[in-house]
Amino acid sequence: MGVDPGACRSCSMTVGTIAARPARPHQATAAAAALYLVASCTVWWHAWSSGPGTTMTCACTDAGRTMWYLAWSASAILHGHDLWYSTLLFHPRGFNVLTDTSILALGAVMTPVTWVFGPVVSMNTISTLTPVLSGLSMFWLLRRWVRWTPAAFLGGLFFGFSPFVVVQLAYGWVNLAFVALLPAMVGCIDEILVRQRVRPAKVGIVLAALATAQFFVSSEMLLIAAVTGVVAAVALAAYWAVRDLPTMRRQLPYAWRAGAIAMATSGALLALPAWYFLAGPGHLHGALWSTSIPGDLGNVWGNFWSHTGHWGPVTSAQLARAAPTLGGYAGAPLPSPSFLGVGLIVIVGIGITWWRSDRRLWLFGTVALVAAVLSLRVGARRTGAWSLFVHLPVFDNVVQSRFAGAVDLCAAVMIGMIVDHCRWWPGSRPATPWGAVDRRGRFRAASAATRALLAGTLSIAAGVGALAPNIPLTMQAIVEPRWFATVGRHLPPHHVVMAYPYATADSQSSLVWQALDGLRFSMPGGGGPSGTAARNPSKGDAVLRAASLPFGPAPALSAGDLVAVRRAMAAWRVDIVVVPGDRHLHRFDRGRGPSFGVGFFTAVFGQPPRPQAGAWVWDPRPDAAPPSPVTSGAFGACTGGAPVQRPAAGLAVARCVLAASATGSAPDSRRGG
Repeated sequence: MGVDPGACRSCSMTVGTIAARPARPHQATAAAAALYLVASCTVWWHAWSSGPGTTMTCACTDAGRTMWYLAWSASAILHGHDLWYSTLLFHPRGFNVLTDTSILALGAVMTPVTWVFGPVVSMNTISTLTPVLSGLSMFWLLRRWVRWTPAAFLGGLFFGFSPFVVVQLAYGWVNLAFVALLPAMVGCIDEILVRQRVRPAKVGIVLAALATAQFFVSSEMLLIAAVTGVVAAVALAAYWAVRDLPTMRRQLPYAWRAGAIAMATSGALLALPAWYFLAGPGHLHGALWSTSIPGDLGNVWGNFWSHTGHWGPVTSAQLARAAPTLGGYAGAPLPSPSFLGVGLIVIVGIGITWWRSDRRLWLFGTVALVAAVLSLRVGARRTGAWSLFVHLPVFDNVVQSRFAGAVDLCAAVMIGMIVDHCRWWPGSRPATPWGAVDRRGRFRAASAATRALLAGTLSIAAGVGALAPNIPLTMQAIVEPRWFATVGRHLPPHHVVMAYPYATADSQSSLVWQALDGLRFSMPGGGGPSGTAARNPSKGDAVLRAASLPFGPAPALSAGDLVAVRRAMAAWRVDIVVVPGDRHLHRFDRGRGPSFGVGFFTAVFGQPPRPQAGAWVWDPRPDAAPPSPVTSGAFGACTGGAPVQRPAAGLAVARCVLAASATGSAPDSRRGG
């Protein structure tokens, strides 16, 4: 029988009063999982059809670093290393893994896949499963609240395949895209505040376990979820205080017990990780989850209905233009992860107005609106809503546009509820079997189902349309330099390799090469928040950055610059310097180009390299020749000819640089080749 959501004030807010699950819920879940998997394989078709071990959205930037973390988790577990700290990057001081987007929980789960098939397959697998698991989690949540299974399916489809999830995956931000734990947390909060059918200890422990797992996926998304959960609890308490105080008093003891158990358990589970994150070895001060000005990467209102994403000084079109040179997703410009579409906003507005007696719609609509306001850009004037929090420790690191994940969760719930209302309105579910219903009854049922499916389709159509130019997602072949594929994979343990381009937050290709080699060697430098220039203020680091990044002025190559690089490499205990010269390397894998790299390190070491496996290699020694300073004009004349791809060409560049250093000018013979 149908239940009027406005029949009683207490049941209007609960999910338990809307019963009538299908007779075989496991079959419905399996069917939903199969359909979600088909949809996700369509999105990732190019990865699986062209080789899941040889292609990614980009083996660079944040996607490459995420893949590195999958390799790190498997390696640390296999060898019994400390999961939270590593010296494989930023050698020898190392870095605090928890302060980066390390997805350790997902890395641990994917360890068998990484061991057997490698980190690239593991990356593509977790990227394919993320929409499926996120959609299934929302499907489970909605089946607590709706009577019609297709309504739960459509809500899960929106949540798992929203622009928030798909766009983050395209950029390699698995830590943000994996939102499968959030609906489960909402289910626990619903149990604590509304249903109260499970023992308080059990639901409190489950919520604490989910929060702990979320911390090891993304501490930023956990903080966003906590803020949003407080907003929901305050809104629900305010409603009860005004409209149904007896219910609030009746529910309060259970809620206090379960909440206290959840807080105590999560405190016990997260005490050490949180300390390690905030004050442990290698912990960072200042910006963690973004290198921009606090509050500068928030939304503008247009991100919710415009296809072009805009976050302060950054747009999705700019990211697409920079991808060939700096690395990144190579497809068409992606929509904003916050994109909802006008159709969804209109349908949600109509649904709340039409079924205004359903207080659940009002609750989730209120939370969605507050989360959307919190997601807005603060900017230099500190005028946005998040300006209330931007000065607080840790809170100042939140990229507030990511509150769109909470907006999507609320929108998915409202889609499911509105579709369910459309299915059973007007009237209620017939009590007789389908075969016993007359022709008119069947027509009404079919008409209601069509109406409901149309509402659900219109709700998600805009998001599908915004993503359509990039479905299936564009993939790029992984090009591993021959030196790393051969020599690098057989280096003795404890070697420290400096690859060109030097690894920084802006140039992370060598992290991928290191991961593909099984993390057999360490590297100075690295990506993420530890790899920013502000956290590596040495002159040697600055010169190497300028030599590696294909924009801005090149280093002067004065005696002071070259000596600073030599001292830095000595402090980092570098054993081998490698400049790959492979013909088919991507532009973002080349830095300023192999010619520049060969000339630069020749000037640093004062001697030519030795060719090895398609690369030019130096072995730093304390008794090496002094650096060879060279003027910018002479250096440009030596390195500005045709790209070096053969050993002889690289050696010619080196001889030219050494001659220019000795005479103060470059031989004219180098200009052509």
